[in-house]
Amino acid sequence: MIRFFSVSILLTGTLIFSGCATNSVLKPDPKNPIRSVALLPMVNNCLDIDAPVIVRSLLAPRLEKYFYSVKAQEETDLILKDQMGITLGSQLELATTRQLCELLGTDAVMYGSLDDFNQKITGIYNSKRVRIRLRMDNCASGQVVWKNGIGVKSETRAGDNLLQGVSVLGEAIKAVGAAASVVSSLSDKSDTELPALCGEDIRAPWEDISDDSSTAELNLVMGLGEKVVKKALASPLRAEIETALEILLRGYYDDGTEMIPHGMKIPNGPVEPTAPPVATK
Repeated sequence: MIRFFSVSILLTGTLIFSGCATNSVLKPDPKNPIRSVALLPMVNNCLDIDAPVIVRSLLAPRLEKYFYSVKAQEETDLILKDQMGITLGSQLELATTRQLCELLGTDAVMYGSLDDFNQKITGIYNSKRVRIRLRMDNCASGQVVWKNGIGVKSETRAGDNLLQGVSVLGEAIKAVGAAASVVSSLSDKSDTELPALCGEDIRAPWEDISDDSSTAELNLVMGLGEKVVKKALASPLRAEIETALEILLRGYYDDGTEMIPHGMKIPNGPVEPTAPPVATK
């Protein structure tokens, strides 16, 4: 189980960690033949039609931190639409990796699927869930060189924090929250199997990043602290997306006491980081 001290830390600290710590320990791999990558439209297995676009836009800058040159998504989408009539991730099965590579002119293509993207905010039991799978194919060989998947969820129950001082109501809400958690756990076990991602089977086991001591979402529901969290909540499930992508690419997570492997780390690319421009007076 992944633990964070608060939702506010999860929303901000995750971004800081992913932006700084990754580059501080990673170095380009000049032996890696894959320099350029095209991010293909994501397969959308959830109900939110805009969510795959959000995930894809957050993935691109992260790949650059692993020393890859990422083809502009607008250019990728235009080529796929004009040359193959592909506008959705679900249509990618109509083309082979080799065909996609020849059109896009990159060393690799990355497939992705968004398998869960939902939140339930009731004030009694609040749940946020994101599940993502990724796969990178080498254009020269046509082989899958990396794949990983994860489900990230966070849950809060009002009975555990704000209303714990109200004995009768608090106990009732705890019971409702506990029942919802049981249903959530059963769902995790029943929906582990996912459809193949363009012919490739990829698992996406769930990890819980809940923080039982956090009251940020509950404060919002109860009319407290709205200004503090309004901006963060304006980006749906942003913290869960960022956390999922971080774990997927680096291949491990920190449970607070140790680094636990989670799938395979993405290979470092060979692209040297661009030096910042020299300031002129």
